[in-house]
Amino acid sequence: MGLCCGLLFAGTSVAVASDSIQALLFPASFEINGTQMVMSKDYKVLNVDGHVYVPIRYVAVNLGATIDYDADLQKIFVKNAALNITDPDYKEISIGNLILTKAGKNTKVTGQLEMQGVGNLKNVIKANLSFYNDNSEKIGEVAISGKEFGVDSQTFVAEGSGDFRTYSAVNLHISAINDQVIDEAPNIAYENSKYKFTLDLPKSWEGKYEVKSTLFKDSGKENIDFIDKANHEFGGVVFTIQVWPKAKWNADGKTTAEMVPLFKIGEKGDQVFTLTTPTDVQYDLNDVELSEEYKNMHDYINIIKTSFKLKQ
Repeated sequence: MGLCCGLLFAGTSVAVASDSIQALLFPASFEINGTQMVMSKDYKVLNVDGHVYVPIRYVAVNLGATIDYDADLQKIFVKNAALNITDPDYKEISIGNLILTKAGKNTKVTGQLEMQGVGNLKNVIKANLSFYNDNSEKIGEVAISGKEFGVDSQTFVAEGSGDFRTYSAVNLHISAINDQVIDEAPNIAYENSKYKFTLDLPKSWEGKYEVKSTLFKDSGKENIDFIDKANHEFGGVVFTIQVWPKAKWNADGKTTAEMVPLFKIGEKGDQVFTLTTPTDVQYDLNDVELSEEYKNMHDYINIIKTSFKLKQ
């Protein structure tokens, strides 16, 4: 559908019109980032009370953004950020600029995908996006497929069952590239007997990590640090599971989450579980091999986060 948004070209006030308005066709051409654009006849530029209104879908798409309209919320979404969702087992492919809108009983997902390190602009890719709430429960999933993905961002549209627009985390799994199936990497299980929760850690972590717990008596909060052993003397903390008394979380959790990268991943009784990542460097900057090892471990945090399970 042609979405229109007003761009104010003159003046600083907005006129409140009556129930009817007079709109005139406006004979304007477009130049976007130095390129002259030819707009199809499906789009119109209007002059309303001295303000020029342009079709925002046309402009957004030509600026490389994703755009969609959620009729349920009566809201237009435009996203044009870096693509930051990856499968840690296949890092050449990135996804991002996700827009989730209601489509009947389903959720429509609009996003972008790009594939680095290839000369071919027509790669066949199959992938899945899984969406989770803040209790690490999967609430939705969509399948992505296409045959013209490459180094330039390509927009995709997919639908999944149910309403999962208010997701907290999303994981990407690349399942096939040019008919070559890519299996999910095996995991190793971590189990915490004190708080009765489990995590799935990548098999590549085996023998490379250690766990250290610290109880803060003043707040009743406990930190469970997962540490890269090779970088231990530089900190080495890859992520931390924090166990909060519920009253402490209700009082300070929201404020803390605004200051540091902190995500709620579960709740049971009087305990709230969160995952946070360090805000300072935890590895040897002068050692390329150690730096790379830490960064590779860090790439799995999102998958580890959504694997959190509380035992009944």
